[in-house]
Amino acid sequence: MADDTNGRDRKPVLVLKIRKLDKRKLLKRLFVAALLAAACVLGAGLGLLMGARRNLPDVTELERIQPKLITTLYADDGTVVKEFAEERRVVVPYAKLPDLLKKAIIATEDPRFYRHRGIDYRGILRAVKQNLRIGRRGRLEGGSTITQQLAREYFLYPQQLLSRKLKEWLLALQIEKKYSKEQILEMYCNKFFLGHGAAGVEAAANLFFGKSVGDLELEEIAVIAGIFRGPSLYSPYNNQAGTLRRRNHVLTRMVEEGFITAAQAEAVKAKPMTVLPLRRDESDFGAYFFEEVRKHLEKTYGANALYRSGLKVYTTLNPRYQEIAEKAVSAGLRAMDKKKGWRKDKRNLAAEGAADLDKVWLPSWRVPNLEPGDLVEAVVLAAAAKEATLRIKGYTVRMTNAGIQWTKASALDRLIKRGDVVLAAVKSVDEEKKTAEAALDQEPEVEGAFLAVDPLSGQVKAMVGGYSFRRSQFNRATQALRQTGSTIKPIIYTAAIENGFTPATIIQDWSHNFVDKWTGEPWTPPNYDGKYKGAVTVRRGLEESRNVVTAKILDSISPQVGVRYCRKFGITSTVYPYLSLSLGAFEVTLLEMVSAFTTFPNKGVRITPTLITRVEDKDGNVLEEARVESDEVLSPQIAYIMTSMLHGVCSPGGTAWAVSAMDKPFGGKTGTTNKFTDAWFIGFSPSLCAGVWIGYDTQISLGNRQSGAVAALPVWQEFFQAVIDDEKKRAEEAGVEVPFEEFEIPPNLTFAEIDRKTGLLATPFCLFPFREVFVPGTEPVRFCSHQDHLMTLNYYSVERGEEEH
Repeated sequence: MADDTNGRDRKPVLVLKIRKLDKRKLLKRLFVAALLAAACVLGAGLGLLMGARRNLPDVTELERIQPKLITTLYADDGTVVKEFAEERRVVVPYAKLPDLLKKAIIATEDPRFYRHRGIDYRGILRAVKQNLRIGRRGRLEGGSTITQQLAREYFLYPQQLLSRKLKEWLLALQIEKKYSKEQILEMYCNKFFLGHGAAGVEAAANLFFGKSVGDLELEEIAVIAGIFRGPSLYSPYNNQAGTLRRRNHVLTRMVEEGFITAAQAEAVKAKPMTVLPLRRDESDFGAYFFEEVRKHLEKTYGANALYRSGLKVYTTLNPRYQEIAEKAVSAGLRAMDKKKGWRKDKRNLAAEGAADLDKVWLPSWRVPNLEPGDLVEAVVLAAAAKEATLRIKGYTVRMTNAGIQWTKASALDRLIKRGDVVLAAVKSVDEEKKTAEAALDQEPEVEGAFLAVDPLSGQVKAMVGGYSFRRSQFNRATQALRQTGSTIKPIIYTAAIENGFTPATIIQDWSHNFVDKWTGEPWTPPNYDGKYKGAVTVRRGLEESRNVVTAKILDSISPQVGVRYCRKFGITSTVYPYLSLSLGAFEVTLLEMVSAFTTFPNKGVRITPTLITRVEDKDGNVLEEARVESDEVLSPQIAYIMTSMLHGVCSPGGTAWAVSAMDKPFGGKTGTTNKFTDAWFIGFSPSLCAGVWIGYDTQISLGNRQSGAVAALPVWQEFFQAVIDDEKKRAEEAGVEVPFEEFEIPPNLTFAEIDRKTGLLATPFCLFPFREVFVPGTEPVRFCSHQDHLMTLNYYSVERGEEEH
């Protein structure tokens, strides 16, 4: 028993000795393995380090890095009118960077910026510790210094690789050796992309707040400082809530670093985050024209070339014509809108919760100054019956009830109240007192378009596609398909002149029941005025825009011929051979119609409209040059006959008679559609053709009797009168006479004095003699008689119960 017991007692001792021996071997083996692993890691690390060092870029490239090249657009006089760029960058020297901005960036991105040499080892340990603590539940901390971020932004790809991190560290060390802390922070502030095309803090300050970086308030500084961490993540346009939290985080960090007090931070955090609306451009000037150019460039050369390669684009735009056109369209649309009175659809800031109206800054206030003639939004501070006080930017504005008859009210306080945002037309400004006088206005709902083309070259000189490009980017000059009304008639009359009619051919202007040969449907077109004038000449039918006369002409030559002539004049939109084509029942664009009308002053030749004359690369190599694409639509003789008839439209007795008072020969045609939904006028001088369309985007009536002569013609007149005045002013300054323009008469035409009523050769007894133009051999051969005059007068007495004198 004793022996067994002793044996059992000895076995554990033996096992223990064996285990001790195994542990020593195990430790020895682990030690050797650790050494080998360390050697491998060290070797791999040295390998990575050596590899990283071999491929490191030169940090002095930071001084030479240039922003992406800007594409520049030039006007027809060679001046710069527009730039396209993917980013905009304005460099601000360190000394001009706001102290609070520097502190905000350092507090948020790199609190030990002035105490490390490019790599903050404490920061790395702190980030590791923080990441272990939050795990996957929050956003991981990076621990990168400002210098590392600068190196990563400009020299490295964003892959999460160890080799890239090593390069980042090495570059950061080199940057710190090469540059001072002030230089590094200056580069950081100026070179970082901060979203939406803004590169650097100055561009960001202008984009988000419409200010220079030196004028920013603390709450605005905190927004910009917070964006550095992630421009897409913390975009105030794409993630307002996240950006607001980030702004407040920046303020908290500034308190923790002792840069501002807790009270300052809390006061700023209580404020809402207000930024300007995201805008495509600073100005509406030429916006529709430039957008057409931009689309062509991007389609032809690609976005990279457009925004980064520094193209030089020479356009056809005349800046002065464009300025005049925009003012004329704006004034015309507002005048049309006023005919429908005041709309109670104005925004009210007080109802939206704005506590202090004296501190509100409207997004439309893009520049701080105010000038007479400006149309700008204003905030109503107080309103009484005869006077109201408003605020525009930093100005106190007085408004009276004078001139508000268009609103159908006599008292201002029946129209506006405290907190309303209204449109004001600035009449006078006192810069010293920061006060102004303004009249009540209203942004129109009605839309319009304008296009001016040089008929001799096809160059588009001015283009307006709507009331405001900011409000709507739809270009009504090039994209809107609208019924043309009577502006189509010159094309129908041209076809008639080339198919046996003359300006003196008599057509019976009576109500007539047609049967459309294409559709088989009966059709009885009325005249615009609801009256009929009996026997009238073709010229008079066009001048007075007699619908029945035009329909009879188209019925005579056939609607198929009418369609063929539309195609000859460059109209590519869908038109069908219906009799209603005579009244413009089919939809075309303003661009097509203006281009068609350029045929008349250019002696029968239509040149395809162009917006660009030449495109060069940054080195001046020509990439594209405009080729003149011309079509000989008519003979010079037919073109002149039509020009003469269209000049009659712009003379006393024509639908555009108001043009006759202007100091230049013009031809043109008004147009009005059913229910007054579209108003047109297209007219030309020997050297310029322009067209106007007025209407709503939907089929809404402009109002009773709001014809082309009433709604569209005034815009056209305002444009051309300003052009004439400019020509006179330039001539006076140069001490020369204004060059006289006239429509050149081509050879092989015959003129004959006819009676305007009968279309026959005039006698000394005729009351309405007129010198008419004909293709040789088509002039009348018979003199009018007393019986011819009686027959003409009888037509009027039968239809109207009176004679026309």
